[in-house]
Amino acid sequence: MDIKLSIVGLVRFSVLTPTYYSERFATLEDTAAHLFAPERMELRFRVFERLCLRSLLRQSDQGFHLIVLTAEDMPEPYLERLSALLDSADHITLMPVGPGVHYKMLKQGYNAVPVGDATHRLMFRLDDDDAVDLDYIARNRRLAMGMIPLQGADTPFILANNRGLYLRRTEGRDGPEDEIFDACEKAPLSVGAALVAPVGYGANPYRYNHRRYAQHWNTFSDISTPGFLRTIHGDNKSNPAQMGITHKLSEAEIASELDRHFAMTPDQLRDVLP
Repeated sequence: MDIKLSIVGLVRFSVLTPTYYSERFATLEDTAAHLFAPERMELRFRVFERLCLRSLLRQSDQGFHLIVLTAEDMPEPYLERLSALLDSADHITLMPVGPGVHYKMLKQGYNAVPVGDATHRLMFRLDDDDAVDLDYIARNRRLAMGMIPLQGADTPFILANNRGLYLRRTEGRDGPEDEIFDACEKAPLSVGAALVAPVGYGANPYRYNHRRYAQHWNTFSDISTPGFLRTIHGDNKSNPAQMGITHKLSEAEIASELDRHFAMTPDQLRDVLP
């Protein structure tokens, strides 16, 4: 079989929907007030630009398309600011959507990218405050192209990055304290998780909780390289937890991995959070 792979990623940037954040806010108006609060927006723009978007614009393989899903109801100055950030990248599309069912919005985002003559899609997910390593697209393309024939062309499967780095902010006695540490997770993270499937397959990697992927799809956990950079701060929607091995590398080893795989220094990473 002649395999042709289309790679499509989706990042949510303050999407407004009644089926997301519903456990925290009683009305859509309350959700909007939280999402678009000036202090929160400044944080999200800072981390998105300095970490998430930076990692995607610097990929060694630029043969992918990214959908940045956002809210039509986002205040105009923020929409214009987000559009300006993405304007120079032809392979990134800003997609404002109106309030609706969350998962349907995500399906709409992935399906907005034409498949052309592709036989398979690699659909990855990434939060706007996290990053993938600079060879993420190239590495996952190689894995997908090798594994499709092994598993059968009709079998969907997950590629997960289980090794990476964290930037965690905590409140100390004298103010915020930032810690950078390594981790090798025992269950898939959301950061850069990808679903590889035949064109026309209906699901995407947001279909199930990422920790439960192996209950639904064949799952390959890649620990060959530090594939993710995850931030933990006061505006995480979920409660981040490390489920595996952590704090095994020295500061010098962490600095080396940051430089080699993310083209960052520890000081640059700490500066991501205001």
